[in-house]
Amino acid sequence: MLILAVFYNPITAQVGDSINFRNEQLENLKSEIAKLERELNQKTQKEKESLQALENLTRQNTLLQKILNNIAKEEINKEKQIAELEKEIAYSENKIRLLQDKYSKYIVWIYKYRGKSYLKYLLNTSSPSKILKRYRYFKSITEQNRKDLKTLRDSKNYLVKLKNKLTEEKRSLALLKADKKAEQDNLARKEVERKKLIAALRKDKKHLAEEIESKRKAEIVIKNIIARLIEEERQRRELMLKENEKMLDLNRNYNYNNMENFSLLKGKLAWPIRKGKIIRKFGENRNRKLNTVTLNYGVDILTSENADVYAVAEGVVSAIEWIPGYGSVVIVTHRDEYRTVYGHIKEIYVEEGQVISGGSAIGKVNESLEGNVLHFEIWNSRNYQNPEVWLSKK
Repeated sequence: MLILAVFYNPITAQVGDSINFRNEQLENLKSEIAKLERELNQKTQKEKESLQALENLTRQNTLLQKILNNIAKEEINKEKQIAELEKEIAYSENKIRLLQDKYSKYIVWIYKYRGKSYLKYLLNTSSPSKILKRYRYFKSITEQNRKDLKTLRDSKNYLVKLKNKLTEEKRSLALLKADKKAEQDNLARKEVERKKLIAALRKDKKHLAEEIESKRKAEIVIKNIIARLIEEERQRRELMLKENEKMLDLNRNYNYNNMENFSLLKGKLAWPIRKGKIIRKFGENRNRKLNTVTLNYGVDILTSENADVYAVAEGVVSAIEWIPGYGSVVIVTHRDEYRTVYGHIKEIYVEEGQVISGGSAIGKVNESLEGNVLHFEIWNSRNYQNPEVWLSKK
């Protein structure tokens, strides 16, 4: 019986550990948000209208979204547990009814054969073997009833535990929903605050120049992450060979060779957003307003507010990183050492290690000083590619 494991199975300890781990994750996220809030509150009014303040708020919103994602998963788990408990309670109540009915019949039987009637029935034969057989029959019924009575008592006690557990889970779910509502309100408030700050910063060219510089630094970070992922993949393959191609970690049991051939998608690769236009091309870009020249390892695509971002091909989510300049960045590894990079992402739907198909939504475009702009890169091993050559013509 499934719910019986809640009380008697050693797996309960593992479930408890998992819940404790998730609670610890939530507390860590909340602590990080509190730290960022303190840092922001300590700034002067002038400092609060800076690119650093925007990064701070963007980071807070990203962490709040993580909290909401964790709460949503926990909410689903709680609802499943409640459904299983209700199912088990119904089963236990039916079992108790059957046992009570059986016990009532036994009482009638006892009344019928008690005293002289019992002895009369037992001795109403001249055959010793029949007397013994009848005696054993009565004894077996009495013994079975004793067992049934114990089962009935145990079942009633178990039902009480189930109902207590159900009450506890429903209370926990109610608290979870309240926590979710509070965090949603907090996120909405901070998003308004962030939009106001973006509007204020856009009025000063200096801040746009600072953002472009932060993106230049972000490219170095992305390059280092790509190098790290290449090394991790090399180690993974070595481990596969040592283990006779059997993965030790089942959560990372995937084979890129079974995925679609990324190199064959050149010139016909699906766009990472449904509608948009490239506002910053691959390579050198000159900004006439700021009189600057920057190197772009990918392309920047202007799209609509809250536009969904999609994986351009089948692959594995190999990294989700926070990088100043691009905010939340998702990197997907494809077949033959190809990787795609998606920057300026919010409300991320995927997790590291998750295998996704081409066209899967991975998150939404976040707003920056330049608007709702997705930063998109394609890498082959350590070499960055021109996305415009790969993307299909619109």
